[in-house]
Amino acid sequence: MSAEQRVTARYLKRVKTAGEVRFIKDRGGEKGEWGWGSPGPTEREISSEFAFNPKYRKPLAEVLRASLAALGHVQSAYNTFTKVKSATVSPDGALGGKGYIQKITDMRRQFMNCSEAISALTDTLYDEINAPHWDPAVKEQGSREREQVKDIMEDVETIRQDPEGWAEEEETEMGDSEPKEGQKKTATQAGDDATRVAVLYLQRRDA
Repeated sequence: MSAEQRVTARYLKRVKTAGEVRFIKDRGGEKGEWGWGSPGPTEREISSEFAFNPKYRKPLAEVLRASLAALGHVQSAYNTFTKVKSATVSPDGALGGKGYIQKITDMRRQFMNCSEAISALTDTLYDEINAPHWDPAVKEQGSREREQVKDIMEDVETIRQDPEGWAEEEETEMGDSEPKEGQKKTATQAGDDATRVAVLYLQRRDA
């Protein structure tokens, strides 16, 4: 076996299911790549006797929306962190202290792992919420609950299109950063910043 074949055999494994052949990169043995888990089963074992309760679809949707928001902020953080040169912030290539010291190169890898892990979670949650086995429950759901889930899923679709871009807009609105290249702060955003400053001033004055 050639060196190339040995490398291929190490990183790829063949999975056969129901006549389907899939080639999946196996990174489960690489401790530094914990965000890439082993592939899950291709099918679910759902009993026909199980009754899906429509009221539990809403919290799943809320978890999905929050996870997508987290994904966007993690990706934004990683994008910004990779632009920080180690030499400008650290004399030893590390950050932190008192038990929380990490090499900057390791931190970059951790951000990648976090992004990959959250991305996989959001894919699973998205598929679940839109799975056909929830259809009967959705039809039985009250109109108010359906509208709430619909509103949440509209947020989900908006964030899902560009999680990092959505997060950057949120961060700009928070006043933590200047608008990125090609992104301008709107009058509304500027007004929101002024409101926050005024609120903080009043809070400090009354303290």
